[in-house]
Amino acid sequence: MSPRTITVTRDELLERREQILQHLGVDRRTFERRVAEGALVGDEWYAAQDREEIAFLLDDERDA
Repeated sequence: MSPRTITVTRDELLERREQILQHLGVDRRTFERRVAEGALVGDEWYAAQDREEIAFLLDDERDA
């Protein structure tokens, strides 16, 4: 059985990145500050990882 390929557009990735912040109820600047300070709690750790993976897919240094 061959591996399944998932295709996601750049716009879908950008939208997902914003949805993550909306779900947490924070703006990007606040979240990035918490990440930098290592002050994440609960789902914020998963959100940080998701945003890092999205940044990789977008080749976006800003969220890495």
